[in-house]
Amino acid sequence: MKILDKKEIAQNKILDAAYEVFVGKGYSDTTMDDIVKKSEMSKGAIYHYYSSKKDLFLALIDHWETYSFPDFYTKNKKNKSASEILKDITDVVYDVYMTKKHVFLAEVEFWSLANKDNEVKDKSKVLYEKLLFLFELVLKKGIREKEFKDINTKVVAMSILSSIQGINWFCLFDDSTVDAKLYLDTSMDLLINSVKRKGF
Repeated sequence: MKILDKKEIAQNKILDAAYEVFVGKGYSDTTMDDIVKKSEMSKGAIYHYYSSKKDLFLALIDHWETYSFPDFYTKNKKNKSASEILKDITDVVYDVYMTKKHVFLAEVEFWSLANKDNEVKDKSKVLYEKLLFLFELVLKKGIREKEFKDINTKVVAMSILSSIQGINWFCLFDDSTVDAKLYLDTSMDLLINSVKRKGF
């Protein structure tokens, strides 16, 4: 496990506080003073790392990925089938949903601002491209190992991402509609079964 240095600890404290404030108040209504108060750090310390509210918000997009879904990148998947890896991903998403719901609310805030700001849009695009690349790697593994049909991995990766993001609309905003675990498992099972070779 990586040992964080003093700078990383301070930045993580600021970013964690910023998460909560941006989610609670929205980007427009958030001030740096709000983040100072929530982080319990001095304004000077925050401006030492982030020159503006927007700079901090952009950093938050990178932080969102590594803070929210570290197991996407750290778990050893070598001895697992592609289907098992995809199911592991839904388990990670569910765990994050149950323990850090603000992560999903933050994503909605990213979407909202991306429509108005090209820097946020570009930064978000890089994040989603990394996730799509990860899903494509898993799908290509399934094709190589003859578990999956010869599919358009880019399109199926987009379907996986869209399905996972559906948790925002169908579970987060209307938690009475369907259980999040049932939604994620059923969605992933449908996708896996649609690309699996017969008899596998």
